[in-house]
Amino acid sequence: MRLIIIRHGETIYNATERLTGQRDIPLTPLGEQQALTVGAYLANDQPDAIVSSDLQRARLTAAAIARYHELPVEVDPRLRELSLGRWEGSTFHDVQREEPEQYQLWREDPSTNAPMGGETLLQFRDRVVASLDEWYARYPEGTVIWVAHAGLIGVLICHILAIDLNRRGQFHHDNASLTELRILPPRYSLVRLNETAFLKENINIQLQYKELL
Repeated sequence: MRLIIIRHGETIYNATERLTGQRDIPLTPLGEQQALTVGAYLANDQPDAIVSSDLQRARLTAAAIARYHELPVEVDPRLRELSLGRWEGSTFHDVQREEPEQYQLWREDPSTNAPMGGETLLQFRDRVVASLDEWYARYPEGTVIWVAHAGLIGVLICHILAIDLNRRGQFHHDNASLTELRILPPRYSLVRLNETAFLKENINIQLQYKELL
């Protein structure tokens, strides 16, 4: 299976560096433009399925992709971002000040530690891999587009490359970036990572919007 993963377009939480997790935050005007751009970039691809996280920032991005294909957007809640519990909406500075001990534990080993009401990376990985297994079973020879979140992409890459999940932050994922995997168990390949060149054509729009923030 050829798996193309798109990170959703920008949200105000991304722009202001707040922890989003599973908060259902809409796209900014720039995020909407990014979604339209990635949709046009993928217009000549021939996916067998377009699958989205159920959070609106992903669904709106997926809809911009689906407009070029005679396919529905299939929603899979397992593609949601990592739940950060009561930290969602805060900045890292806020959390470090208000819950220093729990923050330190989480920073040292998020695979087994989580914020109050949130998920560990192991729990997160398990639901993402369950989704991967199902979509692979449906389209083992096909092309599937996932529209999801930065945390998911990082954890999935660590999983398929047999890297410690706690190193997921070493893989950067810009808004509306493209990452491509080849899934042929037991072989997995990382084909493209954080591809964004197609977004550069809109650099003036992006700069103009950020000047307004």
